[in-house]
Amino acid sequence: MRIVRTSILSVILLAFACFLNSCDSPGYGPVLHQILNKLKFRVAEISAAYPARLDRCEVLFLQALDKAPTEKEVRDIQGFVNTGGTLIVAGNNKVLDGLFSAYGLELQELTARLEYSERIIEAPLFPEHPVDEVRTGTDFVIEAIGREVVVLYGREDDATIVTLSPGVGRAYFIASDYLFTRSGLRHDGNAAFLYNLMSTLPRNARIGLADRRYYTLETKPPNAFVAFVFRTPGGLGAIYICLTFFLFLVLRGRRFGKPLDAEEKNRRLSAEYVHAMTALYQKGNTRTAVLRHIRERFKADLGARWRVNPNLETATFLEELALRGGVDEDGELRHLMVDLDASMNISEARLLDIARRVETYCETAKIGRTKLSVGRSF
Repeated sequence: MRIVRTSILSVILLAFACFLNSCDSPGYGPVLHQILNKLKFRVAEISAAYPARLDRCEVLFLQALDKAPTEKEVRDIQGFVNTGGTLIVAGNNKVLDGLFSAYGLELQELTARLEYSERIIEAPLFPEHPVDEVRTGTDFVIEAIGREVVVLYGREDDATIVTLSPGVGRAYFIASDYLFTRSGLRHDGNAAFLYNLMSTLPRNARIGLADRRYYTLETKPPNAFVAFVFRTPGGLGAIYICLTFFLFLVLRGRRFGKPLDAEEKNRRLSAEYVHAMTALYQKGNTRTAVLRHIRERFKADLGARWRVNPNLETATFLEELALRGGVDEDGELRHLMVDLDASMNISEARLLDIARRVETYCETAKIGRTKLSVGRSF
């Protein structure tokens, strides 16, 4: 029976060794990240860009940390384990003293390197495929201080791999950062130990993997660009210049104060334009053309006011105006149209009088376009 069990274990380890060799090709992240991914675990590598989110993980794997977690981070990790999470810490750096001491453990340095660690407990934690020896290659051992722990591997009284169950969860502490490296996993015992360790986790478990550094929102380094802009004199000066330039573009051409009345009180009258144009064209005897222009513009304004075709004959045009409500109580409009149709050579005084009458009628009938139209025409 023992021979059969040994043969099965050998087959499993051989298959797992082949699997590890397939992870030797260049890929994303450390070898441990690749292995866990291929074992169908959902691995989130903890980095500065993606800090730890313990509420989204079932397992927290800390591998070879070289920077100590803060006190708050240690308390958060303890709360994670107490509520059912699994913690795996592999490393022998003294920066981990705070995390080890939080669980009543201490790293002690050896005088001689402990290359191999043997299974200590008689009943193995992984009875299906027990591993009698792992290669730790460490200069440290773990000492339990006032805390009950299960020593899994070590040598005599020196423990290198221990486990404990605080609260609902479980924690594994390994005094070696060599065990799960690419070189370390080439040893059959190390590969088998990793296989056994992962077999205790739920299938497709979500694993937060921190290699070298453990980042949280508290210790996440600031964005380099944001830090330069908001924390250096040059960056703040650039912000000030950009803001000033933006305000200049926005406010360029703006005037502040009480809004001006839209009506132009000092605008010239139409008669003044007529008088000026009459003087201009006097040598050329073009007063008849000026009169014709006034008539066309006047008819156009009347037609627009009462929706009548301004190209109609004068008599027809006046009839249409009357039908559509055109105001002509004293016959002023009719007389005005007759004077505008005069074909004889008109004097300057007569032309000026007609222009004033046109303007007066437009004001009475509330035709607003005549002033501007006549003004623009001349």
